[in-house]
Amino acid sequence: MRIATRLWIVLSIVNLIVLGIGVWVRVAEEQQILLDVTLRDRRYFAHALHAALAREHGTADPLAEARAMLDRDEVAQSHIVARLVSTTQETELPLPRLPSWRHRLIANDEVLVLVHEGEILTYVPLEENRALELAEPRAIDALVRNLGWRSLVVQTAALAIGAGLVSFLLLGWLVGRPIGRLVTFSRRIGEGDFDVRVEMIESKPDEVAILAHEMNEMASRLLATRRALDESEAERADALERLRHADRLRTVGELASALAHELGTPLNVVSGYARIAEDEADHPEEVRGAARVILEQTHRMTRILRDLLDFARRGGSKSAAHDVASLARRAVETMAPLARRHRAKVAVEDSGLRVIVRADAQQILQVLSNLITNAMQAMPSGGTVTVRVDEVDATPPIGVHAKAGRFARIAVTDDGPGIDPDDLPHLFEPFFTKKEEGEGTGLGLAVVEGIVREHGGFVDVESEKGRGTTFRVHLPLRGD
Repeated sequence: MRIATRLWIVLSIVNLIVLGIGVWVRVAEEQQILLDVTLRDRRYFAHALHAALAREHGTADPLAEARAMLDRDEVAQSHIVARLVSTTQETELPLPRLPSWRHRLIANDEVLVLVHEGEILTYVPLEENRALELAEPRAIDALVRNLGWRSLVVQTAALAIGAGLVSFLLLGWLVGRPIGRLVTFSRRIGEGDFDVRVEMIESKPDEVAILAHEMNEMASRLLATRRALDESEAERADALERLRHADRLRTVGELASALAHELGTPLNVVSGYARIAEDEADHPEEVRGAARVILEQTHRMTRILRDLLDFARRGGSKSAAHDVASLARRAVETMAPLARRHRAKVAVEDSGLRVIVRADAQQILQVLSNLITNAMQAMPSGGTVTVRVDEVDATPPIGVHAKAGRFARIAVTDDGPGIDPDDLPHLFEPFFTKKEEGEGTGLGLAVVEGIVREHGGFVDVESEKGRGTTFRVHLPLRGD
């Protein structure tokens, strides 16, 4: 059963009780008024009858007149019981129906009208302690039956029906309708529709409006939580995919290292035979020239494989003094095949200074390789990547445990489309990437920053939409 229906039933019962009590009080008052009027009429009639039977009104005997009146058929057939009574037991007449202590009122020659045991009794005094008694049996019951209960039932029913109808409409409008909307709202929330909102009148500071407001707030929080969970799930799935991709890249690196070892021996054989063919004086110049070309290319392939093995080889940190420009040129030579595939030109601008740092050469080569690779991938249609090496005075940013002073600076610049300003704060976060699927894992720049920080340096970036991007690696000079 709905709450509005239960409230209506309770209110209807209360209305019936209140209305019944009110009508009962009113009927009691009307009954008393009617009784007073009836007694007043009886008293007037008794005085008139007493005057008619009094001695001063004629020479006839009043008692005889009273007996003659009682013998009439009209009196015998009426609802009034009339008889002669005596206030003493010395006569054959019966005693009055009144208590004995009231007999003296009749003996004093006074008209008496009263209610006794549900009857209206009228006493008209005669001579010699005698009186005419007029009794109306069940007169009070007749008054109650004819006036009280009929009025009570009619008025109570009419008022109860009217109040019940009004309360039913009001409860349906003020309680049933808002609660029904809240039920529909909560059902939609249970079905997962957190975008729905219940519209309530804000100017009504009642409990229903407060409940609606809180349910709206709950729906908003649930919606925000679900979106956060969806984003977290998407990020988790993306992170797992990047980890799988990183694992695939690790496997590819191991395979490339193994392949480099496998290719080393055949290349040595080819190089040996090419050297023999070049040194043979009896061979034509064309053959010796071809042998020289083969020897140069095998030397080049061997150098590339050696660099690849050095780059992929694991080991502890081996810090030593290195010329930064030499490391930069070595990284560019290693990345040359990848540059041709990307139709990119990679050049090193040397300031002519001998910039010496104490670092792990393999780790610095990894830093430069990652930055050059990112620069080439930022130019899908090809372009120029410039690597500049110089010295500067710099102050590390907050969070970098290094002293201000003289630093070696390696700047890698591309002429790509630039980086969105909103993405700049997230560049060095692990797994953050804007590259297409398969082009990167989002770990390259995080690795770069980690290596540079381990060497006591820092990395900054400058980018402008449509004007390219520059990454600057700062390494403390030897002795700083």
